[in-house]
Amino acid sequence: MEILIKKITEIVNSSEGSFFIGVSGHGASGKTTFSKSLCEALYVDYNLLHTDSYIIENHHLSNTYACYETQGNISKSKITACMPIRHELNSLARDIELLKKGHDLITIDKPWDSARILKGSKKVTIVEGMSVAFLEPFAFNFSIYIYTDSKTELSRRKKRDVEDRGRDLESLINAQSHRRDQYDLFMHPLKDKFDVIVDNSDDMFKIIKSNL
Repeated sequence: MEILIKKITEIVNSSEGSFFIGVSGHGASGKTTFSKSLCEALYVDYNLLHTDSYIIENHHLSNTYACYETQGNISKSKITACMPIRHELNSLARDIELLKKGHDLITIDKPWDSARILKGSKKVTIVEGMSVAFLEPFAFNFSIYIYTDSKTELSRRKKRDVEDRGRDLESLINAQSHRRDQYDLFMHPLKDKFDVIVDNSDDMFKIIKSNL
């Protein structure tokens, strides 16, 4: 991770103009940890825009299911954030464009992420979250995609969602299968449009591709 962060900061710190950096990947992939580490390494003013606030909450889609084929079978499951329909992409694209034009932005106020003012005058804006992968047009100076295998994802979710957030373990395990199926079908193929692809399975942070 340190090598990649050093490369990005060297480019940013030695260049003129603003930079928009997109960081994405599935839940518990390590994208937030990476984004925070990148922010700490920057020597310039930055914005950090988390996109979890642009994910449509479960209660709005409680009776909505997706049908898709996986391993030769038709599955019918609730829609997870691994599908684009769960994201307010037009709103996110609008807010990124506001910052690109130099305007300030008040972020969406959520219990887990209080409203903040992002300044359009800052040199670097990091846009971090699952929603980033589904954006079109995909207009970032740099983009990083981070993923793990299913085993690593589940292990991290147990720590984060069960131990830290109090979620029921059985429901987490039951949801993992169809969540991963949706990820493999609808999100993972989008990684190829990113400048950097990182396999973070077993916390190895292995760079699979880099166009920096």
